[in-house]
Amino acid sequence: MVYDCVIAGAGPAGMSAALMLDKFGVTLLVLDRGLRAGGQIYRAAAQSPLPDVSVLGPDYTAGADLITAYEKCKAEHIAGADVWHIGQDGEVMFSQDGETCQAQAREFLLCPGAMERPMPIPGWTLPGVMTAGAAQVMLKSDAMVAEGAVFAGSGPLLYLIVAQYLRLGVKVRALVDTTPRENYRQAAPLIAGALAAPSMLKKGLSLLNEIRRAGVPVYRNISQLEVIGETRAEGLRIQTPRGAVELEADTVFLHHGVMPNANMTRALGLEHIWNEEQLTWHVKRDDFGQSSSMSHVSVAGDGAGITGADGARCEGRLTALGILARLGRISEKERDQLAAPDLNTLRKLAKFRRFIDRLYRPLKSLRVPQVENTLVCRCEERSLADLRNGFETGAKDPNALKSLTRCGMGPCQGRQCGPMVSQLLSDWRQEPIEDVGYYRLRSPQRLLSLEEFSRFKTVTPGKERVK
Repeated sequence: MVYDCVIAGAGPAGMSAALMLDKFGVTLLVLDRGLRAGGQIYRAAAQSPLPDVSVLGPDYTAGADLITAYEKCKAEHIAGADVWHIGQDGEVMFSQDGETCQAQAREFLLCPGAMERPMPIPGWTLPGVMTAGAAQVMLKSDAMVAEGAVFAGSGPLLYLIVAQYLRLGVKVRALVDTTPRENYRQAAPLIAGALAAPSMLKKGLSLLNEIRRAGVPVYRNISQLEVIGETRAEGLRIQTPRGAVELEADTVFLHHGVMPNANMTRALGLEHIWNEEQLTWHVKRDDFGQSSSMSHVSVAGDGAGITGADGARCEGRLTALGILARLGRISEKERDQLAAPDLNTLRKLAKFRRFIDRLYRPLKSLRVPQVENTLVCRCEERSLADLRNGFETGAKDPNALKSLTRCGMGPCQGRQCGPMVSQLLSDWRQEPIEDVGYYRLRSPQRLLSLEEFSRFKTVTPGKERVK
């Protein structure tokens, strides 16, 4: 038996799409890595371990209502499901509890979400160095914090987690802001467009004011950073206009933006286009999320292009409407009528997004390593020097460099090193990154054992929903 639709990912986009599809009686299977729906943005929103979840802000607590509504719908939900293959014939393969599972669907909706952009400064792989996203995961899932940590980088997520720490009474050693002064000048003409989403602008300004009032030491316009320590992080060394400053800390959180988690869409062979504003690859798709490469595959949310939680919810509903029209549940006229509000909201958010992307555009010196012994591929421990030697030996494209140096062959399958490799090759070849391209990825998208393959089951419509 075949599902009408399978959704991979139960974050804002996946849940919103499921709710829309459920209204029209679609047989639906949702596969999610998490133990409960929510994704990274709404992680544990419906069951927070914090005594007062309001410290995380109204955007986060709003996720609890979405999760509650989603869990009441008729969609079959399998938690702890790791999708690793989607076929041209409508087959989806995933792992759960060490078992290989298979299902068939007429339509697929991929909602893989975003990942943080690597920030390969010297020492970034030392124990005690994490991302701001990791700080949020610890806080949301286990109410764990790192006292006296240094936060370095720029962007809304970095300022949000610092503000959340302060609301909890957690001491923050310092905030090191890497936003260049030039970015403010370049973003200024876009402020008028950002006013199309005034609530978003107000939230951002509120976070900055909250941090300022708390008296946290803030170092601005910093472009040279280095984690101090031999075997683990002992602090962060920064270069200020008045000279070098060393900030002692056991924990350093880094962040300078997010980008789509594109390994699944890459492995499917979907067409991607380079987005210079966000410095990332985006899936090529229409207004209803349908891929230009595979007509039965749609992509929504930050996994296709960074829009944020509100945008992801809009995209989830729009993509569901596109699927409903293709399944014959609604006409194209009905689709367009129902889509109008979300399309209008996305247009407003896009103007705000352009302002944010320009303001917090990360420095190139922080997107690619500058010191020869800095690791690029953490899995295979390949340094900048290793990759440069590979290039000079004759590996001129990402796949050739991968074959020669093993950079990108580790368990993460290039998620971390891939963006850096493409940028480095673009610099060395003195050609646009669009011409350089990206790793060629294939299924399976995770490490699998023969033991798992020996445990196989087929999932069909009508199974009891698994919470």
